[in-house]
Formats: sequence, C-alpha cells, structure tokens
Amino acid sequence: MGAVEALDELIEQLDGTEISAAEGEESKTSPDAIDRVLGSQPRSTNVRSLKDDETIEAFRRELVDGLIRVDTAGRALRLLSQVVGAVLAGRA
Repeated sequence: MGAVEALDELIEQLDGTEISAAEGEESKTSPDAIDRVLGSQPRSTNVRSLKDDETIEAFRRELVDGLIRVDTAGRALRLLSQVVGAVLAGRA
C-alpha cells in the first residue's frame, strides 16, 4: 500500500463509520442508561470531514509530488494529533 492510499484509509477511519449492534443480541425488558440515551433526542455536533481540510489537501498534494515540506508535515501531524486526542478524550 502506498503512502497516499494509507493516508486516505486513515482519513476514512477517522471520519468514522456507523457501528451496529451485534446480531442476535437479546432485548432487555427494563430500559437501562444506554436505552435511555438511544431513545432520547439525537445529538448534534460540529464535525467536519478531514478530506476537505486545507492542511490534508496540501499534505496530499506534496506527498503525491514527492515534495513534502517540513511545515506541511508538521501541520498535518498537529491536525491528526488534535483529532486523535479528541477521540481518546471522548472514550475516557
């Protein structure tokens, strides 16, 4: 797998996919905290795709051209660090 494909795969993973419940899971008779959250109003967030981010686009262009500048790589790594940090903070 080339570097561009690896970058695209990482961005797809960070953009997220829906996680479905396991098949064959028994339904509970009394609602628990998860059921109450799932039954409540949908939440909204201010989430944007990394695919369209200017930093990622610049990184991708320079990666394809073989001319990655240190400042471009630094900006891309800082952006990815922020995303990973936010994901990990949300799981705590």
